[in-house]
Amino acid sequence: MKELSSLRTKIDQLDKQLWDIIAQRVNTAREIGEWKRANGEQVLQPERYQQVLNRCLELGKQQGLSETLIREVMEALHKESVRVES
Repeated sequence: MKELSSLRTKIDQLDKQLWDIIAQRVNTAREIGEWKRANGEQVLQPERYQQVLNRCLELGKQQGLSETLIREVMEALHKESVRVES
């Protein structure tokens, strides 16, 4: 059995990767916002959000994650995306 400290180190490394990916996602949303402003597009596009949510629900379920977790994470990411796109 792995030592607790080894498992915690692994969590720390995964957290770093997770935040790196989230930062990339937010930066991409910022770029999308710039594009939308330049092209007269609305920031809020509910049909796109629903597509993204459905895709993530399917991917998350395949990995054994709860629907509640997936929805909560995606809602937080969506709110941040809207904020940086505005």
